Amino acid sequence: MKANRTHAAVLSVLAAAALLVACEKKTTTTDTPAGTTSTTTVSPSKAASNAMEATASAMNKAGDATVDAAITGKVKTKFLADPDVKGLAIDVDTKDGVVTLNGSADKAGNVEKAVSIAKSTDGVKSVENKLTVKP
Repeated sequence: MKANRTHAAVLSVLAAAALLVACEKKTTTTDTPAGTTSTTTVSPSKAASNAMEATASAMNKAGDATVDAAITGKVKTKFLADPDVKGLAIDVDTKDGVVTLNGSADKAGNVEKAVSIAKSTDGVKSVENKLTVKP
């Protein structure tokens, strides 16, 4: 589901960027037979300016989603590499650098270890621990 939103955001950004290429400010200089020069400058319309702002916002959101996905992948990889943390039993979600851990561990020490691993991962701002202990 998150991958679909990321792909949709990226496609939206690309489509908007392609449309904005034609909306740039353009200056045309024309030489007349009488030897004078005429210059015309066309600025983007208000709608084009709004579209440019929307594109910038969409690009930021797509970038944020990519960063969050990378953080999730790093945390999950560390969990799977650790022999004590049951990485397959823990769901990792990231939103704006905040990692949420859902699932279970076989003892309290492994819950603490999972939280510690997540907190030590680059890009993680904080960790929400929703893990339970199941023997």
